[in-house]
Amino acid sequence: MEENLSEEVKNDLILREKALKGEKTGYPSRDKVWLKYYPEKEIKATLPDVNAYDFLYDKNKNYINRNALNYFGRKITFKEMFDNINITENALRNYGVKKGDIVSISLPNTPEAVYIFYALSKIGAVANMIDPRTSIHGIEDYINEVDSKLLIAIDVAIPKLLNIKNTTNIKDIITVSPADSLPLVMNLGFKAKMFFESFKNKDNANNEKNNFISWKDFFNSGKNKIKNFSTVDENVSELPVLIVHTGGTTGAPKGVLLSNKNINAMAFQSMQFPTDLKREHRWLDIMPPFIAYGIGTGLHFPLCVGMETILIPIFKPEEFDNLLIKYRPNHISGVPSHWNSIINSKKLKNADLSYLITCAVGGDSMDKKLEVASNKFLSEHGCKYKITKGYGMTEVNGSIGRTTNENNIIGSVGIPFAKSNIAICDPETGVELGYNEQGEICMSGPSVMIGYFNNKKETDNIKRVHSDGKEWIHSGDIGYMTEDGNLFVVDRMKRIIVRHDGFKIFPSAIESVIQSHPKVKMCKVVGMPDIDNVQGELPCAYIVLNDNMVDYSEFEKELSLICEKKLPEYSQPALIKYKENMPLTSVGKVDTLKLKEEINQEMLKKQDSKKYIK
Repeated sequence: MEENLSEEVKNDLILREKALKGEKTGYPSRDKVWLKYYPEKEIKATLPDVNAYDFLYDKNKNYINRNALNYFGRKITFKEMFDNINITENALRNYGVKKGDIVSISLPNTPEAVYIFYALSKIGAVANMIDPRTSIHGIEDYINEVDSKLLIAIDVAIPKLLNIKNTTNIKDIITVSPADSLPLVMNLGFKAKMFFESFKNKDNANNEKNNFISWKDFFNSGKNKIKNFSTVDENVSELPVLIVHTGGTTGAPKGVLLSNKNINAMAFQSMQFPTDLKREHRWLDIMPPFIAYGIGTGLHFPLCVGMETILIPIFKPEEFDNLLIKYRPNHISGVPSHWNSIINSKKLKNADLSYLITCAVGGDSMDKKLEVASNKFLSEHGCKYKITKGYGMTEVNGSIGRTTNENNIIGSVGIPFAKSNIAICDPETGVELGYNEQGEICMSGPSVMIGYFNNKKETDNIKRVHSDGKEWIHSGDIGYMTEDGNLFVVDRMKRIIVRHDGFKIFPSAIESVIQSHPKVKMCKVVGMPDIDNVQGELPCAYIVLNDNMVDYSEFEKELSLICEKKLPEYSQPALIKYKENMPLTSVGKVDTLKLKEEINQEMLKKQDSKKYIK
């Protein structure tokens, strides 16, 4: 065994051999049985110790004439992209941005967002990513939290930003138009026209009055006023480079601070993963850059592979089929709900999808029925691969593992990356549990966040040092791992419903049973107040039916029989509510908080009425 290998790598090689022989201690994080799926060279591989830009450049410096970005048909080579990143870096420095500064960015998937992110990485500064659809008060809060002096925003947001200099410390606002990077001559038709109308700057007078700076003027300043700047050369991989805000689907959003190392580690491990990745492939990037899953999996990873990355600024699930037909991508990353539109697409009914390799879903759990239907659809349309599921969270840069095509079990979210680790721990004692035992999923590895920005209390709550001396993220998810290293997620701890008598109910267990009914398209279960008891909750099932023209009375009788047969008495749904469509968050997750708020208000009214009657 090579002497220059670290002790950890040497130990992982030993564990790989033991896993191949079937030798185990009985604890997933100690055995790392998933290492048997990796060749030795992947375990020995050294993580990049550079910033995000340098890792990207190193992987593509010998292929600079290949296409890096595809923006509405405009092909941007790696050379042009690197040149534009360097010009953007100069422009940012001319506007006073230096190492450690935090620049707020509120952009969709445009080439400018790419240039800015990597330019900030070169400087040693931090990109504070904000969803452009955020309310004005939300944008103000995100800016004030990090004390940004510079904001770069999409021009459609200008009406919201007219007074932001009075409510924040922002000195300059640079506006980007989606048209800034389009080809000079193109004919996108009616849909393109509608796209531009939605982004149209409606108030140029206000733009000038409030000293907004156009991207063109900002960018040109990087060409015309190049100064000599000192370089960032110490511990660059450890420097923070990104703040992304959690979705808030289970609580208040928090700013997750990620380092260059975090960003690179996820991309590097994804590149080492046993899957079919080639420089000649095309990647369809439909996930926004203001979420970790989007900027990590959707952008940095495919660009580091060297793939042509197709940027989609505004993704509409109902137009997903058109994107497949137009671009014929080899790889896609999205969320489970996107596949409903694909399966039901008339345009893809007889389409050849053999070009698809990675159909990745993350960000939310995928219903087993939808997974089976999606795999069947792909197979029937010539695709040799199954839906690729992954697991992670913003606090580990979006992903810490995924399924391989050969080891892709229905319901499983896959195996950990080679240099990452997962333990299943007792939520109350923190003690690690064995195989097939349900507990809290904890994650460790090089993509674990620096912490929540300016929030030590919440950081200490989720990021803890275990007995091995390493930092672990406590996910808040309940799951288990099989003896083959496959991880299964059961539910969110925050979604667990606790009855008045102390019994705990997993909403996902009820959802699985209800969704087994052929008339059910989707189901989400949330806790509602138990108005007949002082405390406790009962399960309320929200259901979307395949066909609204049903006999609800007969359907509920059928559903009651299924639930009585397959669920314990204490887990029976107490109430059924019907929806035409589930409410979704901005990135396509089912918004369970909104459902819970809706039923809570309804039950509280009933409780007040009950008190009044008494």
